[in-house]
Amino acid sequence: MTQFIHPSRKFSLQPSSASGKKVLTDGIAEEHQGFDCYEEFLSTFLERGYRFCFFPELSEPFFELVLRHDIDFDTHLALRMATKEKELGVRSTFFFLIRSPMYNVLDPQDYENIQLIREMGHVISLHFDPTLYVDFEQGLRIEVDMFKSIFQTDIHIVSLHRPSTFFQQHDAPIAGIEHTYQSRYFRQVKYISDSTGVWRYGHPFKTQEFLTGKSMHVLIHPIWWMLEGRTNLDKLRCYYRQRVDALKANFSENCIPFRQLNGHL
Repeated sequence: MTQFIHPSRKFSLQPSSASGKKVLTDGIAEEHQGFDCYEEFLSTFLERGYRFCFFPELSEPFFELVLRHDIDFDTHLALRMATKEKELGVRSTFFFLIRSPMYNVLDPQDYENIQLIREMGHVISLHFDPTLYVDFEQGLRIEVDMFKSIFQTDIHIVSLHRPSTFFQQHDAPIAGIEHTYQSRYFRQVKYISDSTGVWRYGHPFKTQEFLTGKSMHVLIHPIWWMLEGRTNLDKLRCYYRQRVDALKANFSENCIPFRQLNGHL
């Protein structure tokens, strides 16, 4: 019997006497999504024999894993995640928004965080929101040119922000650029996502694809893994408090009168 380590607990895989297929003999409580230890989560894939690769490298039906990060909230959390991956020898692709109300890729610290992620050997690319444009193809061209100019890097694939059914079924490049919802990445391999802080298509380690070593595309958002809290709401509360404290500190640094209010808000 083969035993794998899960971020929150151990579970075992053993052949079924009826079909010969491997089945779980112990599982994960549904109310706890297991977003505790990111290192153990990644190590489980490595111990299973998966090779982490970039999107253009995905070519085999077994034991290849494309690890993707859509950065919706914070480049600091993304950098922490990238550092943990680097320590394990894991490579991933980080997609960043150009037009985000949560961070600014031109802000000195955000810019440095993204550059550091790339220097670790990860790929950085564009997280594109097509709803911001009447002509989404023209909008993509504009944002791709901006991203390339800012970070001096080529873009071979983009990730779509909160894609509608139309874009999830749009099985062709947009403005000549591949996206992560094309069939070769979204349907021809098992797609797993932790969007909204829950496993949207089943926990990776409980899928038949993982048990049989099929290649996978896994979308992980740093906010669910890099913050304290048992549930997604706990983590959001933690993040909200951190952002408020950071905003107060920034106001105090740049506005002398605000320093009188800082301790009272």
